[in-house]
Amino acid sequence: MKIFVEADADTRLSRKVLLDVCERKRNLNTVLENYFNFVKPAFEEFCLPTKKYADVILPRAPDNVVGVELIIEHLLQMMANTSNTANTSVQRLRFRNQSESATGRIRPH
Repeated sequence: MKIFVEADADTRLSRKVLLDVCERKRNLNTVLENYFNFVKPAFEEFCLPTKKYADVILPRAPDNVVGVELIIEHLLQMMANTSNTANTSVQRLRFRNQSESATGRIRPH
């Protein structure tokens, strides 16, 4: 499943400023210059175009708790289905091997 996590441009900028200025102790002017000259254009060129390939677009991330929970539930169901299919295949192989062993017919490969 392909998921595009969408955040508002203002939210992305504020997170970047808070992280770089408050936690990394960088200069605000340098952070803003870097954001508008490199980060934002790179997002628009490389990240944003991938949105059209997404199976799910998660808006208002990370505040969209309902959306995140729905995605988690779907992934858990997919894993359970895969696990059930794998378990069924393993059970068939075990049964076949037991049957072949009981009849004395053991396949060489």
